[in-house]
Amino acid sequence: MQLSKSDFLKYQICPSYLWLWKHKRDVVPVDEEEVVKRRLEQGNEVERYARQLFPEAKLIESSGITAKRDTERLVSEGETTIFQATVITDDGLLAMADVIVYDTDSKSWTLLEVKSTNSVKQEHIYDVAFQQVAFEEAGYKIGQTGVIHLNKEYLRQPTIIASDFLIQTDVTTRVDEVLETIREQAHDALKSIIDTPEPKTCSCRLQSKSHHCPTFYLLNPDIPEYSVFNITRMSGKKLAALVDEEIFKVHEVPEDIKLSLPQQNQVDAAKSGNSIIDNKAIADILDELVFPLYFLDYETVSTAVPFYSGCTPYQQIPFQYSLHVLRAPDGELEHYEYLSEDAKTLPAQSLLESLKKLIGAEGSVIVWHKSFEIGRNREMATTYPEYGDFMSGVNDRVFDLKEVFSKQHFVHPKFKGSNSIKAVLPVLVPELSYKEMDIQNGQIASVRWYDATSGAVSADVARKVYDDLIKYCCLDTLAMVEIYKVLAQIAQDKT
Repeated sequence: MQLSKSDFLKYQICPSYLWLWKHKRDVVPVDEEEVVKRRLEQGNEVERYARQLFPEAKLIESSGITAKRDTERLVSEGETTIFQATVITDDGLLAMADVIVYDTDSKSWTLLEVKSTNSVKQEHIYDVAFQQVAFEEAGYKIGQTGVIHLNKEYLRQPTIIASDFLIQTDVTTRVDEVLETIREQAHDALKSIIDTPEPKTCSCRLQSKSHHCPTFYLLNPDIPEYSVFNITRMSGKKLAALVDEEIFKVHEVPEDIKLSLPQQNQVDAAKSGNSIIDNKAIADILDELVFPLYFLDYETVSTAVPFYSGCTPYQQIPFQYSLHVLRAPDGELEHYEYLSEDAKTLPAQSLLESLKKLIGAEGSVIVWHKSFEIGRNREMATTYPEYGDFMSGVNDRVFDLKEVFSKQHFVHPKFKGSNSIKAVLPVLVPELSYKEMDIQNGQIASVRWYDATSGAVSADVARKVYDDLIKYCCLDTLAMVEIYKVLAQIAQDKT
């Protein structure tokens, strides 16, 4: 049994998760295949640029024991820079280093990992430390360690120069600080997958929901799908007290536990089965809106290697919008749309030109989670300053429909503590649904648009993708329209 770096990182999340991954992988939930595939493609793309930094290096293209032998052969032949150098220790630690470079003065190797992120994260330190442990135990002297990552300030040029696009950060000191701890954990992880029987639960039940492993519900069947872990911002001592008392159902939370207002409202709604609605607060908020109402939503693409010239790594590039317009309370609903099908030209200019024809100088611009749309508007205005005044005016009139729910003016037990549009819509407007759509979320929208415009799929498939994108984005703004109408009806009763 071998333990790779990715295995070890699973162990750090949850030992039970690792055990299931190694012995019963078919039961472990994973991300959507398209999203995983795109993530891997981006990582590989960044690695290809990183290899340009070391033109003299040799690449190990084999795997497993063959890669180990190929690495040993290159080292014995005097090669000083190797991509995908591989070691397998006698205990079973498996490591493939993105780059190792030999320093003749110190007679030691520098171990480098390539990351498709804009900065060095703590998980990268653990990652590199595991690699160092494996290489050292395989007989290699490691002098320094580093992470090669994206330069977040880099602006895409027609020809990407790797030394401009990437930054190498020395992490030797940070890795040294955790090295012995990681060494001990690595061997504990190996023992856990060799000597430990199948786990019946996991330690994640002591953690907040954001720290649950993918196998949490599989390993904790006694915990309902909607539980105290779903209570908004539930963590720390409050969560520990509930878990210690084995209180997992939301409606069983004791009256004497001190909760924040959103937490208390969520628990009260679950216990009573009734909504908590502040009609006057909703009326006051909606009274601030100015007709015409513009319901706006963007779909964006974000890539490690900037998709367009002049853009930075992971910059969110709007490639589509949907706009519903309601010019009067009883007016006829209008719909407009924009979708770029061009992989070569930054969509912002034509998108802004289209949008400027539709959004007038007056009227509220209604979005869901305003920081996202406002941020995109600012970025597009920076790229095309001639639209600066227009975008500034739009941002000044943005109204976040989500705040009606996040500010606790409307709490429904079926929201289950969530303020996302996909939690609110099926409760308030059940006749509208994303469930039957071929594209059901923004991640898939981004992945499929990228594939369609980059030529990764046939023309017929691309055409269907564009049609699906139009339907998906349209539903996002239509959902806001219909939720607004429900709220407007509620606002009429201010008692």
